[in-house]
Amino acid sequence: MKKTFELDAAVADADLGIGLLWKGLEVTAIDGTTMELARNGVLEDGFGTPAEGARPLLRVTAHVRTATFRWIGAAIGGYHDGENALADQLEDSFGPGILNLADRGFFSMHRWIRFSGTGAELAWRVKNSAKSVPLKTLQTLLDGSELVMLHESDGMRARRRKEAGDLRAARLPDTIARLVTFTVTATTRSGRTKTTRMRVLTTLLDHQAHPAWEIAVLYAERWQIEIVFLHLKKTVRGSRRPLRGQSPEFARQEAWALLLIHNITATASARAAGSAGIDPGLIPFTAVLGLIRSHLAAQTPCRHCGHRPASPLASLNTATLALPRHRQDRQRTSGRTTAERRTRHTEEVTYTIDITKSNLPKWDTTPET
Repeated sequence: MKKTFELDAAVADADLGIGLLWKGLEVTAIDGTTMELARNGVLEDGFGTPAEGARPLLRVTAHVRTATFRWIGAAIGGYHDGENALADQLEDSFGPGILNLADRGFFSMHRWIRFSGTGAELAWRVKNSAKSVPLKTLQTLLDGSELVMLHESDGMRARRRKEAGDLRAARLPDTIARLVTFTVTATTRSGRTKTTRMRVLTTLLDHQAHPAWEIAVLYAERWQIEIVFLHLKKTVRGSRRPLRGQSPEFARQEAWALLLIHNITATASARAAGSAGIDPGLIPFTAVLGLIRSHLAAQTPCRHCGHRPASPLASLNTATLALPRHRQDRQRTSGRTTAERRTRHTEEVTYTIDITKSNLPKWDTTPET
């Protein structure tokens, strides 16, 4: 099942006739999620639990194409494996022509160097704390972004040596990157406002070809992977349903099968959208999954003569395009937690983006080694 998923995920959007690129780059995102498993001691030992008495959890770290919601790679492990450890297994799914977005928490200097070394471009959010990321300013550019130097400190190198079990690991090479610091102010129709400060580190060094404001706007595409997780866990698997496998092998097989079903559905949407020249995000995922199920049922061979109907792809494409479409460019906000949703209703919202200074220290051209 894993191999089948990997073969399906390896099909590029361009091979489906979809040319949704950002400045010639295919935009992708990485993030992680968990799925609940059946309650038994074997699964608890094999995957781990977040707390005593809780269900064991299987963790998935995903690499997804944001334009079409199609998977490009995935890594599956236990709850205690962590998103970063699984993300390291996705390096082979990176390469030239890709621009990857990642949330804060995925950045490490070692991972940054390895993943950018594949030829992929990166635009990763980093933490706002000055001590959390090894950055110092080289030059402030005309668009407000900064060229920065990544330098591994003695403490960082010692920690990496300990984690890798290699006490002689050399210091990572100093690396130039570009930092875009900006604020996003969300204003609801009722007048409530919230301002969030964000820092995005990118390998796109040319501020004229890739202005800071455009990178700040593009970073919102990272949220598409959260929609993928919603479709996977609520529509494909079923809301609040644990996986049925009673052993680690069956649980993993079921997880890979769910990823494959999601990718097949997203591919059907993307292929139909590509043929009509529209955004795949306008096509309702749940309705497409229902169409696929009905078309598969229609392909059942005749019990008497064994005749199987012709391929349903053409009719599936037509039926998909006939579905009611989501409203375009709709921006709404609601409470993030259960408690907030009790008192905060979903509202229309507008967003304002402002490029700001980072106030990082300046890079010393003669650092100590």
